[in-house]
Amino acid sequence: MPRRLSFLPVFFTILGIAFAIALVMRMRAYSRLDEQSATTTTTSASTQATTSTRRVNNTPAETGTIVEATTATAPTTSTQLTQRNPRERRYNNLLQPQNNVATPVVTPSIIVARPNVTAPHAIPHAQAEKPSLIQKIVAPIVKAFGGGEQSKPPQASPQTQKNRGGDDEQKNREEDDPTSDTQPPRVLAVEFMPPTVHDGEETALIVTAVDQLSGIRSISGSIASPSGALQGFACQREGESDRYIARIAVPKDAAEGQWKVNYLTLTDNASNSINLSGAQGMLPPTAQFKVVSNRPDSTGPTLKAVWLDRMSMQAGQHNTLFVQAEDDKSGVTLVSGVFLSPTKHARIGFGCRMGGSATWECDIAPPQCLDCGSWQLEQVQLQDKANNMTTARNDNQLVNTVKLDIMGDSCDSGQPGVTGISLDQQVVSNVEASTITVTAAVNDDACGVASVSGQAVGPSGSGAQPRIYFSFSSSGEGGVWLGRIGIPKLAAKGIWSISWIQVLDKGHNLKTYSQSDPVLQGAQFRVQ
Repeated sequence: MPRRLSFLPVFFTILGIAFAIALVMRMRAYSRLDEQSATTTTTSASTQATTSTRRVNNTPAETGTIVEATTATAPTTSTQLTQRNPRERRYNNLLQPQNNVATPVVTPSIIVARPNVTAPHAIPHAQAEKPSLIQKIVAPIVKAFGGGEQSKPPQASPQTQKNRGGDDEQKNREEDDPTSDTQPPRVLAVEFMPPTVHDGEETALIVTAVDQLSGIRSISGSIASPSGALQGFACQREGESDRYIARIAVPKDAAEGQWKVNYLTLTDNASNSINLSGAQGMLPPTAQFKVVSNRPDSTGPTLKAVWLDRMSMQAGQHNTLFVQAEDDKSGVTLVSGVFLSPTKHARIGFGCRMGGSATWECDIAPPQCLDCGSWQLEQVQLQDKANNMTTARNDNQLVNTVKLDIMGDSCDSGQPGVTGISLDQQVVSNVEASTITVTAAVNDDACGVASVSGQAVGPSGSGAQPRIYFSFSSSGEGGVWLGRIGIPKLAAKGIWSISWIQVLDKGHNLKTYSQSDPVLQGAQFRVQ
């Protein structure tokens, strides 16, 4: 308290001295101007007196508007002005109106108005009040101590503020709609426990993720070893928490070094999904673990030989393809391959099992109705026990020389077709799960249709477009297939379209239709 009481008198004393100094300097400036303005003031006063008298005499009802009574005040003469001291002369000069025009004092007397006559020299409705002498003197001091109007921060106009916030407000409204899930799941953390393991051991991938509305349906992906070997995984939810766990078994003799999550795909119950790539830096640094191996295998198997039991065969019969492959450390564990039809519209895949003398035997079983002619071995895939994979395609001489002639009683080289698509509903609600039935008119010229499938995509959100896969079944009527699109609860509101349909016939000929094809144009529905 004593310090506060002693501070205030000193503060006000200093403030008073500063005010007095500024006031004296201001008055001195006015005094220097008085000598120069004396003559101008005398002339102005005389002119004002004459003008005032003239206006009073010319106010009769002839001009026809307002009769004003002026105060009868004798004008100040030049002799009187000269006799006054400089301060009084300055006051008088400040009190005189600008532009050398005297402003009469109006009293509420008599108003005489004529119709359709406008008063000349109308005074504006509102004029800025002229500052007094004291206000002019004090203004610089107030501005020096308080900052005046310049201290006010500039403010944006209402229109500018509206433009700035318009886009954000619209975006927030879309994201905050509790009846439409347009956002994919969001990853909070990815880690491995333990972060370092030996080959032949196990680690756990823990993904912490949340979803805006509908909840997470699935989390899956793949892990890449330093040698490029891939290993897939699928996570399971841990109770009711936000943690999803996948057990990763590291093969014996696996490649040593950092194993990283290659891709991570998250999908919610409204079919919104997001694909995160580790190579593109979309995953945290903790999305990897270290493998320590005493005998690491980082090289895939090597294809040594491929040959057929018979170079030609009849459709519907069986044949055998033999494959010899070797691996330098862990050993070969999987062998598979594909044959491509003469028209390149059909493929026949096969798997192999280990036979004698380190030779793999692959059963070839083509259907009875197919594209007749020379089928080319398209590729052979080899994988070792450390998950290293080698793919030998037809640019490999061993693969390129293998051709199989298939003959049959029913030959089908043509692709199946879709001639029309219709939907039983154009508008559905997402309040609860619903189903849209798609009717497809499908035909095939020989073998007959084996399967039909499709995909519907919704409006774009912050991630990939929501996608719903669906399959068809034969209605029993010739060429009519029925597909059912399951619309989940809280599905994204807006226009959904059928993005593609695939038709496979019994001869393995495949035809795919995209949105650019006329048959799918207009195959849309609205979710609301």
